[in-house]
Amino acid sequence: MLLNRKLINRVTKWFAIFMAAVFALSITFVSGKAGNIFEGCSRSSSTSGNSNVDSQVKYYTDLINQNPQDKDSMLALASLYAQDSVGQYSDAINWFNKYLQIDPQNVDVRIRMGAIYLKMNDANSAVSVLTDATRLAPTNANAFMQLGVAARQAGQNQTAIAAWNTFLQLAPNDPSAPAVKNEIATLAAAPAQTPTTAAAPAPGAAAPAAPAP
Repeated sequence: MLLNRKLINRVTKWFAIFMAAVFALSITFVSGKAGNIFEGCSRSSSTSGNSNVDSQVKYYTDLINQNPQDKDSMLALASLYAQDSVGQYSDAINWFNKYLQIDPQNVDVRIRMGAIYLKMNDANSAVSVLTDATRLAPTNANAFMQLGVAARQAGQNQTAIAAWNTFLQLAPNDPSAPAVKNEIATLAAAPAQTPTTAAAPAPGAAAPAAPAP
């Protein structure tokens, strides 16, 4: 009777060890399959995203090929390339420039180009295109605001001061006005730089002078 009990205990013990091993193997197998499944989903999602961009590029490119004057498709294509998730900023600039060949008076496109140039760390190009925007729209407060930002980043402090002073004349009650005034004071207190072409003032307004530090 005692022998049978020992035998039963031994069999039970080995059976428990066996089942534990089987369970561990099954967990490893399932985890491996799950990892492969999730990895596959991730790759599929990435591929799907790229495919979606490619299909949109083809769609708008085909429309432009059919009608080289289709500025709406050019704008849509430029906007697609300009998305941070796509990040093809040079292509965006290229299509915006093609758009401007058809609609050279468009100020909003130039403002958008300025923002893209800043993303590309090309502040001088941003200053150039935004200066054009202020000349085309001398009462557009946003154009002067963005020109100030670009000029500040390009180290063109006097251009930034002039642009921001004009911005304050055009939009004195803008929520960002206090911060702009502080920035102007900071730039005015900085060492003098080589003079650059200042932004055009608003019609009828005298060229703004930098405030005292």
